[in-house]
Amino acid sequence: MKVVARRILIAMIGAVVLANVLFWIPSTRLFALYALGRTSRCPLGKAMRSFAVLSERLTIQRQLDRDKKLLENDPAGYHLWNTAMGRYWVPQRDDNVLTDNLAEQGTQVYGDREYGVQPGDVVFDCGANIGVYTRVALAAGAKLVVAIEPAPENVECLRRNYAAEIGQGRVIVVPKGVWDREDVLLLREDAGNSARDSFVGSFGPALRETRVPLTTIDRLVEELHLDSVGFMKLDIEGAEKRALAGARNTLRKYHPRMAIAMEHLDDDPVAIPRVVLAAAPSYRVVCGDCVDERFSVRPDVLFFR
Repeated sequence: MKVVARRILIAMIGAVVLANVLFWIPSTRLFALYALGRTSRCPLGKAMRSFAVLSERLTIQRQLDRDKKLLENDPAGYHLWNTAMGRYWVPQRDDNVLTDNLAEQGTQVYGDREYGVQPGDVVFDCGANIGVYTRVALAAGAKLVVAIEPAPENVECLRRNYAAEIGQGRVIVVPKGVWDREDVLLLREDAGNSARDSFVGSFGPALRETRVPLTTIDRLVEELHLDSVGFMKLDIEGAEKRALAGARNTLRKYHPRMAIAMEHLDDDPVAIPRVVLAAAPSYRVVCGDCVDERFSVRPDVLFFR
């Protein structure tokens, strides 16, 4: 009996070890997460590709890091970098973040021609940061990009990065946050990554808090006398639901295509589509790239058409 019990115990330990080994093989683990319902709105195909998506971005980022060159050091706290995807002024604390943000664009995180910007579009870049996506939108043929960014350092970089386009009337910089009403709130500026500055959450240690004005998308459309909005990108560190609530008229009247980040709050993949569909029920929701978070998979972006 002791021999049998020992063999059973060894078999059980072996099974546990094998299961753990298999779990850390990406394809096995991702299929298991899908079967367990831990992939949110990600369909099986997107879930199975989620590890490859992050690997592709990391490869692009490493190449960009190898090639980038510092062109100018402004004592006011800004660096000008030359990269394979363009020149950018950034806050100095973002030196190691720039290529990460560029690598996302290298994988068309906010959509290709089918889901993203189309020639002639008026584009709202909500959470423009230093303008990485603004450049993508212009290259895709946007007629006008409204670059909305609340953080003062990022606004300064936007104005430097797009001085020519601003002068040509192709880019309008709005130094505010987008919300469901006009207001003034504290913006928590992240110490290590200005792309994580947020009105609603904490995504890293704080550098400082700054009082910043808020507006709504509907108000901006009215103030800018726009007769169309073709595309909106929202990546605003947890404020997406608030901003969409302030865009009801725009969604109903112009039905812009949208790419909306899902990474900030746990309920985003469910709650954000609910807000959009309550305003404009004819929207169709399409899952973009999904990202592998080891013990779960989530949509990085959802597209709305």
